[in-house]
Amino acid sequence: MTEKPKLDITNPGDAVPAFTCLVYIRTEDGRVSARVANLAGLQASGASERDVLAKIIPAFKQRVAEFFSVGEEIPWVDPPEPLDEGEQKRIVPVHL
Repeated sequence: MTEKPKLDITNPGDAVPAFTCLVYIRTEDGRVSARVANLAGLQASGASERDVLAKIIPAFKQRVAEFFSVGEEIPWVDPPEPLDEGEQKRIVPVHL
């Protein structure tokens, strides 16, 4: 009988860093806009929520990766900006 290899759950190895992207979404006049509330300067607009998330998440990932790759502290907005009237919150986990 052949012994199956064991899965080592005690050593995470090279864990992939993960970060929370806090996105506020607003729909106005048939147009959707989004802004990242926990990292300044990231905004997007489009025809749907899917469109804006497809733009803003890669921008968030790139910005965080730039800081992370050179070992600089990420300038998080802490506490995050408050929701404006008419906005909805989306919490998106992002792996580098």
